Amino acid sequence: MKKALLITVVFLLTVFLFLAYSNYPAEKKNILIHIISDIKKNDGPPCVAIDLALTNLKLGNQVEVLFDADAAWNLKKSDDGKNDYDRYEVPADLKKIVNAQLNVKGSLALKKFGEFLEMLHKKGAKIAVNGTWNVLTSVEKEVKGKTKMPSYVEPLTLKEMTESINSSEAYYSY
Repeated sequence: MKKALLITVVFLLTVFLFLAYSNYPAEKKNILIHIISDIKKNDGPPCVAIDLALTNLKLGNQVEVLFDADAAWNLKKSDDGKNDYDRYEVPADLKKIVNAQLNVKGSLALKKFGEFLEMLHKKGAKIAVNGTWNVLTSVEKEVKGKTKMPSYVEPLTLKEMTESINSSEAYYSY
């Protein structure tokens, strides 16, 4: 009788632990999406990168989108206050495909990729840019300068960029 009771208790404890563990939410991963492609020259990589950023946010991950090299230029605001992402339309078929897979409120209303980036920021993504590149290319006068950057963009120093890349658990490069 004691042996049967012991087996039952061990079995129930095992089932309880299995169910408790399987319902325990996975830890958020730190995801870095490094965009280096110019959207005007090759729109495919930045489009995919932005879709993956949204998907990772939907999965509950912490997301940083880092614009670097040619892609950093795309964030520079012109005299009219707009950048390349503010001018580049999100294709209707892309919005439908993304919405069908992720069902993100407001995604069908997005008109330009600048709105897409703002939405990512509002959903918790960090949108960053290589501040050193901005100074070298005369976009800004200081590494942390934001006079020609959208308000949601955070310029990073070399140290901050390196720490971001090195601390990411998953790294995507586009």
